[in-house]
Amino acid sequence: MLNKVGIVIVNYNTFDILVQCIESIIKHVKCEYEIFLVDNNSSEEIRKKITEKYHDNQIVNLIMSEKNLGYSGGNNLGCHEAILHKCKIIAIVNSDIEFINDAVSIMAENLSEQVVVAGPKIINLDNEDGQHMINTYNYIEALLDRYPFYIIKKLLWSKDKSDNTEKLLFQGMVSGCCFVIDAKVFIELGLFDDNIFLYSEERILSIKLNRIQKKVCYDPLAIVLHKEGKSTQKRGTAFSDFHRYASDYYTIVRYLNVDGFKRKFLKSVRLFVFFIKCIKNKSYWKQYKKLIITMRKIEKGNYKIS
Repeated sequence: MLNKVGIVIVNYNTFDILVQCIESIIKHVKCEYEIFLVDNNSSEEIRKKITEKYHDNQIVNLIMSEKNLGYSGGNNLGCHEAILHKCKIIAIVNSDIEFINDAVSIMAENLSEQVVVAGPKIINLDNEDGQHMINTYNYIEALLDRYPFYIIKKLLWSKDKSDNTEKLLFQGMVSGCCFVIDAKVFIELGLFDDNIFLYSEERILSIKLNRIQKKVCYDPLAIVLHKEGKSTQKRGTAFSDFHRYASDYYTIVRYLNVDGFKRKFLKSVRLFVFFIKCIKNKSYWKQYKKLIITMRKIEKGNYKIS
């Protein structure tokens, strides 16, 4: 029999897709579980709807944050509550995930002494594979992770991770939109790094998991639908790109053993690509200036990105 699973869902200004997510959990998940729904300071209207719908639900624990804590901070809030409720397994689930089968139980059955994280097959709205498994993040991965070098990465992408038809054990990390993790190990890792607001969470976890020599499992029998970007509503904007680049640079500075020249080269390439975005879209200029300031702060050890 599986240990109790704490399903943590962070919500920000969504309602309909959140309800669909929770209804799919209730319909498909058969193991013992509780849902820890963290509202990340949504609008008053959304918070009222959520409270009215779930305030007396026996399996949904409402956690109403008075501040938008981002992905890491919001999930940490839910994880702490799940741990207090004696959950031995944590399932991190974006509000724009819909379960097609009992993916939680299927993923959880893969956990062992050595395998401490498991992720599902992810289908996006275009019926394409949305599971983005990564190797343990390092300098080469960082170099290939952004344009123009990303083109090389696409050409060299390993076949065993692009096929995604069989169960796979590896060192790295699965997509952060939906996965399960051993709660004890997650505590040992310090949960998510809440210095970052959005993005790079998987990269940081891949580094931490590698340090303690634990593996990750991809199980294609577990299937979810990802309505990608609906949970943030800011994907592909100057706001999201700022956090993508800032969190990425934070990961490089804080977690990778990169010497001065290599770090400066990565920084220069990142800023150049962001500068090109500014030329194409004037709304990026403000975030470009903020990115330069944030990178300098990170280099000085002021790690909190807001």
